[in-house]
Amino acid sequence: MLWVRLSTITLTCSMALAFSRLAARRLATRTSESHSIPAAVFLAGRHRAFDGCGSDTSAFPCWATPPASASHRKLSSTMSDHSVAADVVEPVTSRQPTSDDEEKAEEWTNYERLVRKLYMTNLFNPVKLGLENMDKLHGSIGSPMDRSDIAVVHVAGSNGKGSVALKTANALHCCGYKVGLFVSPHISSFRERVQINGQPISEVQVEQHLQKIFDLCEQEDIPATFFEITTALAFHVFGEESVDVAGRLDATNVIKQPALSIITSIALEHTRILGDTVEKIALEKGGIIKEGCPVLFGDNLPLGVLQQCAREKNASAHYRLEDMLGKIDEPAMIHGDESFEDYDVQNSRIATAGLMLIEPRLSKLRGDEAADKVKLGVSIRPPCRFEELVTAKSRHDGEESSQPKSTKVILDVAHNPQAMHYLIAKLNAKFPKDLKKRIVVGMSADKDLKYCTDILLDHVSDARALHLVEASHPRAASISSILDANPKLIHSHYTKPCKDELNRDGRDETSVSTQVRKALDLAARNDEIVIICGSVFIMADAREELGIIEPRDSRVIAEVSGAGMRSSQENFGSSSSSTR
Repeated sequence: MLWVRLSTITLTCSMALAFSRLAARRLATRTSESHSIPAAVFLAGRHRAFDGCGSDTSAFPCWATPPASASHRKLSSTMSDHSVAADVVEPVTSRQPTSDDEEKAEEWTNYERLVRKLYMTNLFNPVKLGLENMDKLHGSIGSPMDRSDIAVVHVAGSNGKGSVALKTANALHCCGYKVGLFVSPHISSFRERVQINGQPISEVQVEQHLQKIFDLCEQEDIPATFFEITTALAFHVFGEESVDVAGRLDATNVIKQPALSIITSIALEHTRILGDTVEKIALEKGGIIKEGCPVLFGDNLPLGVLQQCAREKNASAHYRLEDMLGKIDEPAMIHGDESFEDYDVQNSRIATAGLMLIEPRLSKLRGDEAADKVKLGVSIRPPCRFEELVTAKSRHDGEESSQPKSTKVILDVAHNPQAMHYLIAKLNAKFPKDLKKRIVVGMSADKDLKYCTDILLDHVSDARALHLVEASHPRAASISSILDANPKLIHSHYTKPCKDELNRDGRDETSVSTQVRKALDLAARNDEIVIICGSVFIMADAREELGIIEPRDSRVIAEVSGAGMRSSQENFGSSSSSTR
């Protein structure tokens, strides 16, 4: 959602799945150092979510359920590259803590202890639908997002909500507002989730505010979940820092009167939770529409269903992009028999239209100078959204090659069929169609693995141009599950993790880095472009292998990220279309 008050605006951004890192190698800095995410905050979130209920979040030991230290070791001596299907051992999800774990816990920083505790909350607090926990928690911190001088813009959708939120927030910052951004999931560090003017909050700020949230949960017996606590953390930070604009995640449906709701697009996703047709999913997304509040619709959605929903909920008005900006002038991208608008162009248009609708509340958005700043702000593309890089030299076995050929690399978190189609259409529109592609892909377990990989197979020379990877995350799809879903991938590149005493859970911690390195080397030899796509869970390791330097949480935190969260649980936080 996006909140704006005449002196304070707050936004938050929620992405399709939770970003976390299980293969982190470096300790994060204790400063507010950030990677390049533009300033601004919007709420891009889903409307339906879960409330946690269960035991006291402080009742478990901070060292609970850590993986064996031996499993952190590199697996190069126990893995080989395969061109045939292999039996890949599925991960072991937990083990009993040992005395060694307790000794190691004494060496952790307070930041590490608190964030580990947060990640493991869902192991002890089961998740259910409802807003009761979030309402209580929001009230316990003084209901900072309910003040009458705050305006909220809530962004939901299957694809594009994160980009729209970020573009809108960045434009507001360019126009002179102090902006708080609540974004989920993160790429490299938990601190990315709560930003002020584009800078992640510091570890010290996390320590101060997160400890207070934990204390309130204990004192008031609120069995809050990971998502609810993280949302409260963002709210509390934004309130204390007196931001001008603030946005946030799905638990944002606790907001009573958004200044504007935006639904970007609708696609089949999280079907076990949202429904098995786009119409059913549209009705669930429509939960962010509130009585007496306007709503803006993007182009790629069942418009009639949502317009009817807006009428039934007595929205003050509902708008289409055409109503605000007219029809798009840019030619459509073609993919097979379908045509697509460039999704970055569409996201920029949605953000621009949204800013036009809230302009009466925000005087700094008025005038020709502001229009130029808005145009600049919405042009920003978030990381890993068709992010283009060039490697100076190919590498072989971890060493720079003498071959001085550069390789174009595209990073994109296309994670469902609609996003995959967009990615291919964008590639075909931007580059010569005869340019050979080499694709590194890793998926989340809840996605349509066969459909998504079939889309990619249709646009490479053969399966050997695909590199399959698995993120070291409990919700990542394993190599074996991808191969089972699509046997045509049997001749692609992948590594076979071996379960032994040095690798108790069978996960391949080097999967992403190994295959990115191999893809770069082969691409340089064969004059190919490298596309790294799929789950956000693979991106931090891919970016590190590409030489991108940015703060990353330590292994102490990474080894428990995603603990106790089934697919989609983080994204659905605590909002419910049936209660608001």
